[in-house]
Amino acid sequence: MTSTSQAPDLRMLLSAKRWIARPQRVADPEVRVFCFPHAGAGAAAFAPWARRLLPGAELCAVRYPGRENRIDEPPFEDLQLLLDALEQAVTPLADRPFIFVGHCSGSIVALELARRLGERRGRLPAALFVSSIAGPVRRSSESIHLLPRGAFFERVAQYGGIDESVLGDPEIMDIFEPTLRADFRVAEKGASGHTARLGTPITAVGGAQDPFVTFEDLAAWRQETSAAFSLHHVEAGHFVLDQVMEQMMAALPGHLHQAGLDRHSPRPAG
Repeated sequence: MTSTSQAPDLRMLLSAKRWIARPQRVADPEVRVFCFPHAGAGAAAFAPWARRLLPGAELCAVRYPGRENRIDEPPFEDLQLLLDALEQAVTPLADRPFIFVGHCSGSIVALELARRLGERRGRLPAALFVSSIAGPVRRSSESIHLLPRGAFFERVAQYGGIDESVLGDPEIMDIFEPTLRADFRVAEKGASGHTARLGTPITAVGGAQDPFVTFEDLAAWRQETSAAFSLHHVEAGHFVLDQVMEQMMAALPGHLHQAGLDRHSPRPAG
């Protein structure tokens, strides 16, 4: 395992600015919270979190190509290529304690990027929070990204998390469909099949009324870590971002303490 203590070069800093939205900059953050969105979503899905984080924590919401201000860029369809780009974007900001949070397909990206940073950069998140998706060992053989257009849009609507006005506008969906399909393909085809467990605590969150992800699916995330594991099956459907936020806020101080990364006293405002 190699560690890089050199300052990031200009290209990496520019990559970080394009890929990572930081709605409320913190001058000297004690911890950074990297959030990986679900299929079709962007950094805006996590924007409300910025005002609710603990003092000293900075929100870093990942924005993939093919959405928001990157709508004109082609989406990634291969997980390894996506990880190559994310490694360059995240590394300059992983210069202090950080955690990863993923929702649905974003959980797979977060897991594999955590492995990548551990193996290549000698840096691991203090905690990984995943939600609304089965652990990789229970990955379904279903290929949602290959469904016919009507069935595909119906499934996307059932998952939630995308505004109905968008789903109901054929012209918008004509533009957005390739991005959605690419995101699903990354999650469905891209898991690496690692046998080595991640040395990072994992918390899995899912809805008891989620028709797509069972308790056993969530429990399978235990196989991905050699550290602590916890599971929270909450009264919700598939879309559980608020509940993930609550669990992350409650657990973060303990994770940082266990990692020897206790937060300092909050700095005075102003």
